[in-house]
Amino acid sequence: MTSIPTFRPGRPVVVRRPADLADPVRLFHGAAVERREWEALDALGRRQLVVRSRIAALQRRVVASHRSAGALWGLPELGRWDSRLHVVDPGIAKTHVGRGVVRHAGQIASDEIAELSGTPVTSLLRTVTDIAHTVPLRHGVVVLDHVLHTGHMDRPALQRAFDQRAGRRGNRVARSALDLADAASESPGESSSRVTMRDLRVPPPILQQEFATDAGRFRVDFWWPDVGVVGEFDGRVKYDDRDVLWAEKRREDALRRLPQVSGFARWGMREAGDPVLLAHVLLAAGVPLGRGWAARPR
Repeated sequence: MTSIPTFRPGRPVVVRRPADLADPVRLFHGAAVERREWEALDALGRRQLVVRSRIAALQRRVVASHRSAGALWGLPELGRWDSRLHVVDPGIAKTHVGRGVVRHAGQIASDEIAELSGTPVTSLLRTVTDIAHTVPLRHGVVVLDHVLHTGHMDRPALQRAFDQRAGRRGNRVARSALDLADAASESPGESSSRVTMRDLRVPPPILQQEFATDAGRFRVDFWWPDVGVVGEFDGRVKYDDRDVLWAEKRREDALRRLPQVSGFARWGMREAGDPVLLAHVLLAAGVPLGRGWAARPR
């Protein structure tokens, strides 16, 4: 496996009282940053800043956990991120949801605690396990695909961790997510698409198939060899860049000229998470769906 990812601190951002700032962006009650600093951060950087600031404001020593720890480890989110701070607090007997903070009761072993840039956080394995047991199936597959693809986790380690929670809340969904997880999936959009394909009972595609064309060698996101259909999730393409758009058009034209390719399907994040929308895209390209879906109105 490759080395574990680390929190990326970037340029320091000073968190202060809103009244002390010229143009504040409020992070939570009593804490804000200058707008120019906030706008310079990407979505993950903003989430990490909120997590670190919230946990630093707590008077009790706790450990960042669940999706809050996931942000510090750089794990992908699906949809809107959870703005609350999640922590494990061994000093309480029952999970408590307070003002912007969820304190999860329970013990935590020393080997389940790490430190990222001074912030105590659950280990990567504990974090992924907690997330998989508390989020919907689709979100769990996105996270599991990511850690398998990057090599930061392997399936046997995840399986052992999930086995230790057998019979506990969320375990059935977590196991289903691990069964669906695939290290070949390269983005949250591809992961979400595969969950929807399962719901549609689409024949399992080959992921990241490589083709030799007259314009070079290209990999595609999904390939159904039995029906000759290529599937592409479009989240990586920036269509406002004319050079990228032209290169992608040449790539698609070269793939379409291959004798084994008879259909080509493209979709975005909206279709990836909606069975009806993705069904229409796949049917139009020639991918068969499970019983019942092909008869649905378009």
